[in-house]
Amino acid sequence: MLENKDIKTTYYEAYPKSFVDSNADGIGDLEGLRSKLTILSQLGTNYILLNQIFAKKDGKIDFYQVDDKIGSLEDVGRICEKGKYIRVKTLLDLDAKDLMATYGNNLKEEIKSILEHWKEIGIKGIRIKNLDDFTNDSPKAGEEIITEIRDLTYNLGLIYIGGLDKVDQKFKDQVDMVYFSKSNSLVKEKNSYKEFYEFLDMAQTLSGEVPVGLDFENYKSPRLIEKILNHDEEARPLTEALATLLFSLKTAPFIYQGTEIEAKSEYDIDMDKISDLEIKKIYEKYIEEGLKPEEAIDKVKKESNFSAKIPLRWDESSLGKFSEVENYYGTMVQYDNNYKEYLKHADSFFFYMYDIIMLRKRDSVFGLGDYEALAIDETTYIYKRTYKDKAYVVLVNLSDDFYEIEEKITDLIKDGKVIKNNNQDYDPEILDAYQAVIIEL
Repeated sequence: MLENKDIKTTYYEAYPKSFVDSNADGIGDLEGLRSKLTILSQLGTNYILLNQIFAKKDGKIDFYQVDDKIGSLEDVGRICEKGKYIRVKTLLDLDAKDLMATYGNNLKEEIKSILEHWKEIGIKGIRIKNLDDFTNDSPKAGEEIITEIRDLTYNLGLIYIGGLDKVDQKFKDQVDMVYFSKSNSLVKEKNSYKEFYEFLDMAQTLSGEVPVGLDFENYKSPRLIEKILNHDEEARPLTEALATLLFSLKTAPFIYQGTEIEAKSEYDIDMDKISDLEIKKIYEKYIEEGLKPEEAIDKVKKESNFSAKIPLRWDESSLGKFSEVENYYGTMVQYDNNYKEYLKHADSFFFYMYDIIMLRKRDSVFGLGDYEALAIDETTYIYKRTYKDKAYVVLVNLSDDFYEIEEKITDLIKDGKVIKNNNQDYDPEILDAYQAVIIEL
């Protein structure tokens, strides 16, 4: 069962293969993730989800074992053990599609053994994405599985997060939290965000019925800054606006690894040095369609999960200190967006995100308060958060042009106090490009 503090905290989605390589084979691993776990705790995260860690056997996923390229069951146990001392709980990421493909009609009998197995290792909960897939063949049988998992997790003291595609009340009484990963796909082109904002608005409404979590990017999606910005645009204003939005909503924030250092792909990519066959296949498809190499690479960045897979940079060296050897995406070039630089400077984006995570933890308005949409259009999202005798208005403009604020909202905020602003200027009548402001009324 989730408590209020669990709604106010931050969930971190880790993809170990791209985090840190501890054994110099060019692939990130669980020990590498464990070695940097303290940094995630210092950022303010209290839950970490382990993505894509299972072994495969005979073409199917083995939900009892870890992919030996990234580690072992003992490595997962060591992550869980370290988490006890730094207040980070480890959650296991599962997918209903994979569970059904592996166990089919025997899943109901198998799931108890799986959960007990990982509970013994130290896992504190699970997230099962695509929960609807359990009901594809038989709605009744699928609902029985979902309820069975609910009972098992409750009895084992595990958190149960259920991933859904549509924002509705389905299964809301059978999970501890509903999770949505669709928002990234709703950002289709620059300066056109209404569908994205409306999805977030619906999620806020549902959060009055059940705890709701969402992310803006994940292992399967491109990074939003890749989708929105041109290669020569500065990332900082947009990343700050997105962070302000994510952490000031009523829904629980899930952040994908690297977001805290504005991780992105290089402008120049050498496809010959990339070993990921999935990415190569996508690139070759675009070439066959008649795109030039630079056009194909740009499309790969904006429409595939390429930028979500690129290993994190830990310093300014050519390999980014991710590994001692060249990784599976080729040599890293020197870039400013690396942990060493971000942790040295209090005005870096890492600390901007830390500040807003702490604001959410500290002020119950953001984690627990009521939500009211004030304005939604193609570029701007404005909403009000209230809790007891406190009230805030959040204004977010994700477009590359200024926005004239409606008079009724200007009248509401003109005498308010600026709590957070990612722009040096503040005008209650105008939002600049990529500006996000939190006003205390």
